[in-house]
Amino acid sequence: MRRVIIGLVVVVLVVLSLFVAYHAYSQSQATSQIEVAGTTLTYTLTTSNSITQTLSKISIAGVTLSVELATTPAAQAQGLSDRDSMPEDHGMLFVFNQEAEWAFWMHEMRFSLDIIWFDSNRQAVFIEQDLPPCTPASCPVYTPTANATYVLEVNAGFVRANGLGLGDSFSFV
Repeated sequence: MRRVIIGLVVVVLVVLSLFVAYHAYSQSQATSQIEVAGTTLTYTLTTSNSITQTLSKISIAGVTLSVELATTPAAQAQGLSDRDSMPEDHGMLFVFNQEAEWAFWMHEMRFSLDIIWFDSNRQAVFIEQDLPPCTPASCPVYTPTANATYVLEVNAGFVRANGLGLGDSFSFV
């Protein structure tokens, strides 16, 4: 009888620990939807350093990229800084609530980027390529010459490798 009770206690503890682990996982990742420029996106929320990132996929120049959508001021301020690298098929798409000449810099970056600004129709209106991380002596600010609603950061060389140019557009997958 004692072995049966011990066995039941062990089973209850295992089930309880699995429940706690699942609950913690489900709290850190939740599927939701957001509407961006008339397109409904399904995304997964994850929390990292208390900044919520949304994940999605876009297609540009025949390439599908997994992108983190930076839609909040905190996520936009953090951007890709403090990371050592980014997978080749990834990027960060900044989604702003209005068109403006959104300026970017490479502060606290550890790898080079291409940055592409898009208008509300998702057409490229300005491109900067091969931007190196800031140095203590130099940290330029890159400001487009046209208003943008979206800004895409990808690994340096992406624009050249895929023949991207002004007027090219992206779509949500």
